[in-house]
Amino acid sequence: MPISGVVILIEPKKSQKIFNALKKTEGVTTYGLHKDIYIVAVFEAKTTKELETMSGHISKEIDGVLGVYPTYLHFEDETEEA
Repeated sequence: MPISGVVILIEPKKSQKIFNALKKTEGVTTYGLHKDIYIVAVFEAKTTKELETMSGHISKEIDGVLGVYPTYLHFEDETEEA
């Protein structure tokens, strides 16, 4: 299962609303708010393409998200299956 550690850059005034929306998003585990402008999270999906789709959805659909920046990506299981 591909896993990606990410830092999500957000608008400070919308931090709690964004944090709550992320907590409800399937495949997303949040690990806190940092300096009111970053949310640390882990994304899990069945494929790397789904991780990419998840990042795009969060960037476009959650108001106040300025960017989703991967810091770690594990997809070894996916390459072993191929």
